[in-house]
Amino acid sequence: MRQKLKGVIGIAIMFTALIATYLWVTYGQTEIQSVSLLVAQKDIPKGTVINNAQDYFKSQKISLESAVAGAIKPNQINLLDGRIAEQFIPANGQIVRQTFSNNSLILKENEFVFKLPPTWVYSIPSSIRRGDKISIYEIDSKIDNKLNTNEDIAAMLTKGKQESIFDTTVVYVKDSTNREVIDTNGDERLDGTSQVSAIEIICTRHDTQVLENSVLSGKKLIVVYR
Repeated sequence: MRQKLKGVIGIAIMFTALIATYLWVTYGQTEIQSVSLLVAQKDIPKGTVINNAQDYFKSQKISLESAVAGAIKPNQINLLDGRIAEQFIPANGQIVRQTFSNNSLILKENEFVFKLPPTWVYSIPSSIRRGDKISIYEIDSKIDNKLNTNEDIAAMLTKGKQESIFDTTVVYVKDSTNREVIDTNGDERLDGTSQVSAIEIICTRHDTQVLENSVLSGKKLIVVYR
């Protein structure tokens, strides 16, 4: 009887050991040798604004050997709200901060979107795009009447760029039909879908007053991005 009992116990121990080994290989080892990272829930086209990061990303276990350096963890997902994807991200692709613009389009409590009147603007890059960080400078609105050579104009523009009125972020870039101007050739800005007619920027009431006062004092605005 005792011999049979020992045999049953031995079989039970072996069976338990097999189950433990299976659970370790299947779950335990994977858990130790992997890390939870954010991946894309779906394909994310270049230029996508992440209005709600929860709708675009999910947590997924990634093996340590496959984890990309600088990949974002699930507890950092809120850092992506308001950012713009600067390149195409495939579904299940890992997420790194460098993939997104540093400029957030999430408005703070005292901020609003302001359309910069085209009549206020002397110069704006035709390659400007949504999400660009810009600086706005002022220049004499009658510069074209005062200067006759390109060299003189260039000198005046350089002089006017010593100090900007303020820096902000572009929210929308519109053409004359109110369509968003975007790139037609991927990452480069060699060609746009249309000619830039107006831009809409993030401002506070103080910012708009600075712009208004500049224009009322006989100035026009120069917009540059970096």
